[in-house]
Amino acid sequence: MKRLPVLIVLLLLVFASTGFAQRSFQLRISVPSPTLGFGLEANLQRDLVALVYGDVIFQGPGFLIGGEVLFKPDLGQFDRDLRGIKPYFGGGLGLRLPNANFALTLDAGLEFALDRDTGLFIGGQSVFPLNSSPYGRVLFGATFR
Repeated sequence: MKRLPVLIVLLLLVFASTGFAQRSFQLRISVPSPTLGFGLEANLQRDLVALVYGDVIFQGPGFLIGGEVLFKPDLGQFDRDLRGIKPYFGGGLGLRLPNANFALTLDAGLEFALDRDTGLFIGGQSVFPLNSSPYGRVLFGATFR
């Protein structure tokens, strides 16, 4: 039993180091079903981002693990006054545990840069499980580069 906290701390350190290597990680909160999560972003191309995330769902309890590809352009490349505003949309796959329920996900939202290394985002996510009814949630969070 004493090994479990050590294992959790080691896993968090691995995720944090991976986030620093990829240059971006995020902390996420969602409503109406409350969740708390952690995500890692990696730039694939200029406006294309890969996102891997894990959320703890407090109703249940359960976990939602997923991966998405997001189109996330910086509007500052079109107008300098809009620099730091990044609308995003995309989708991917998710897995809800413990019942191993696979799902398709669609995301859309907006990220605002507070400074060069920190951004706040708000978005919506639609989750379409393969063997139950679809649901949506609103995501709030911060991105650290």
